[in-house]
Amino acid sequence: MIAAILRAQFLSMRWGRRHGSVWRFLPLTVWYLFWLASAVFAFIVAREAGLVSLRRDLPIGFLGVTAYWQFMPMLSASLGMGLDLRKLRIYPAIHRELFVVEVLLCFTTAIEMLLVIAGGVAGLLANKEAGGWAAAPRILAPALILILFNALLASGTRSLLGRLLAKRKIREVVILVTTCLWMLPRIFVQYRIHPKWLDPVAQALRGPKFPWSAAAAAALGDLTPFLTLVLWLLAALWFGRSQFERNLLYDATAAQAMVLRKDASRRRSAGEAFFAFPRLLWRDPLAAIVEKELRSLVRTPRFRMVFVMGFTFGILVWLPVVLGGDGARHSGGSSYFLVFVCIYALTMLGQVTYWNCFGFDRSAALFYFAAPQPISQVLIGKNIAAMVFVYLDVTILSIVVGTFHLTAGWEQVAEALVVVGICAVYMLGMGNMASVNYPRPLNPENVARGGSSGRSQGLMLMFYPLALLPVFLAYLARWALNSELAFIAVLAIAGAIGGVVYWIGLDSAVMAARAKREQLFTALTSGEGPIGSE
Repeated sequence: MIAAILRAQFLSMRWGRRHGSVWRFLPLTVWYLFWLASAVFAFIVAREAGLVSLRRDLPIGFLGVTAYWQFMPMLSASLGMGLDLRKLRIYPAIHRELFVVEVLLCFTTAIEMLLVIAGGVAGLLANKEAGGWAAAPRILAPALILILFNALLASGTRSLLGRLLAKRKIREVVILVTTCLWMLPRIFVQYRIHPKWLDPVAQALRGPKFPWSAAAAAALGDLTPFLTLVLWLLAALWFGRSQFERNLLYDATAAQAMVLRKDASRRRSAGEAFFAFPRLLWRDPLAAIVEKELRSLVRTPRFRMVFVMGFTFGILVWLPVVLGGDGARHSGGSSYFLVFVCIYALTMLGQVTYWNCFGFDRSAALFYFAAPQPISQVLIGKNIAAMVFVYLDVTILSIVVGTFHLTAGWEQVAEALVVVGICAVYMLGMGNMASVNYPRPLNPENVARGGSSGRSQGLMLMFYPLALLPVFLAYLARWALNSELAFIAVLAIAGAIGGVVYWIGLDSAVMAARAKREQLFTALTSGEGPIGSE
């Protein structure tokens, strides 16, 4: 059964027929080189540390591994690879074997932590105070059990979140609460906040009752916590298996349909004014395309999640950067805080809009070529709709930042509006080319996946600095010449060049769409195998 599932997945991916794989692996190479360096650092620290330091710090290290394994996939909007149960439910598959595959796939969400654990364990084996190679069974057994515990716990958490994120009005709340909890420690450190309850909690986390502390104590020679670690492993096994069985019986489509019937009539007239404004500014077919995009994106759960994260997670990420460690505001950082968070929101929205603008259309993109309007009108309409939501994010961010007095006034708000618009012109031009050359179908209901293909992400990694370079030169001119006039002049030149870049990119995308029409349809209508990469 396991071999058949993996073979079906391999055939569905068709690696041998894909081109441009270098773009797919470029960002992954950079990412895993960083974690390989982290593993080397963990090896050096574990090898040189004394026994007292190991007893104090190793539980915290294992706790960090567990926290990353369980929470980072949610924050990166990617829950890793997992079984697509809708495609397997019709077969007489043995649930036990399916669960084994699901657990094995959970290792793909934390390859970074496997590298770090391997480096730390190698350092313990090279540390004579920890027992060295003579204590290899004692060191390896707790580490392997901790790894299996995390995989089982991640499997159960993934199944539970899959059901929660399938429910309307709950998925966005889950993402926001998880994001805030993840950023809380960073805010405590940045602002030097030290609540009274923090020390007892930190001390308790080092106690032998938790799996990470039990694994650390067992690896250092204390055999009593080993039983605690085994009990945690059994609890994780029960949790993961029970949640997996519940997912097998859960029909997300039926649950969503019931909620949609209840909410459709109540919201029918609430946003009509918002959706109708394109008719006041443009003629058909452009007005119809913009209105269609606005309506469809608002109804798309994955887009809504990214839109909300643009004006919430961005503030949590950048606020500690522009404020001092004691909470005092830095004049230089706070001056550019609004620009930082607005460009971050622009980047977030790109993965579900302009970098893959046909993703949500999927097979329906055929209509754009069958209808009489030119494909250039379709791309322009999608770009306009994307910019509407970008500036909605910017407006919300301006209100939030202004409420907390993190800007100097309306001048910085106007500056952020102009800068975001200039950056967007460059990104839209490159995004149109990426949307046509590297399209990818997107599941609108699955909020736990990104919106760009691997090759598109590689292009973003290369061209994103180029899109920001003209604006950076404008700020450099302001700093070097101490002149607002120089800043405005360079921004104006950057905007003019951006307009040229946009139209060149649009023409290139139109020609590519005509020449690669069949490849575009094939990519947008292709389905995944029984293993979905999330």
